[in-house]
Amino acid sequence: MPRLHVITGAPGAGKSTLLRHLGEYPFGSADFDELPELDGRLLGVDIISPSAGPVWPAYNRLWVKIATMMLRAGRPVVILCPLTPSEWADAAGDVVDPPRVSWARLDCGDADRRARLAARGWDPDRIEDAIKDAEELRCLVNQEFTTTGRSPADVAAAVADWIDRQ
Repeated sequence: MPRLHVITGAPGAGKSTLLRHLGEYPFGSADFDELPELDGRLLGVDIISPSAGPVWPAYNRLWVKIATMMLRAGRPVVILCPLTPSEWADAAGDVVDPPRVSWARLDCGDADRRARLAARGWDPDRIEDAIKDAEELRCLVNQEFTTTGRSPADVAAAVADWIDRQ
C-alpha cells in the first residue's frame, strides 16, 4: 500500500490554499476543512468551534478511515490537518490496518499567521492560541514547508518532491 503523507499545520499556515495547488500532482489530497459545511457543521453536528472539542476524536477517526480508503487507489495520499502525530495515532488506534504515515508541517511566520487570522475575523485570544499551536507543532514535526515568502505553487512543488523522495 502506498504511504500516507500527513501535513499538519496550525490555523493560518496555508493548508486550504496549498490544497488548491496539489491537484496538479499525481497523488490524492484532502483537507480536514473540506467536510464541514460553511456553518462548521457535519451532519448537523458542530465540529469546528472550540466547544466542539468532545466530538473531535470521532472526526479524527473519520479522517483516518477516509485516508485509508483513498490509499486503495494505489497512489500516495496527502492529508492536510491540524493534528499532532499523537492525536493521529490515537485516532488510528481503532482503525483496522491503519496506513503508515510520513509527517511534515506547513508553517509561516507568526506575523503572517496573525495577519491571515485577523483577516478571517479571529479575535486576538484565538489568534494567540493558534500561535501557541504552531509553537507546539514546531517541536513535534521536523519536516517543514514554509508559506512565508513563497507562492502556493512553489510550496506544492516542494511537497510533491518530498512525496517522490519517500
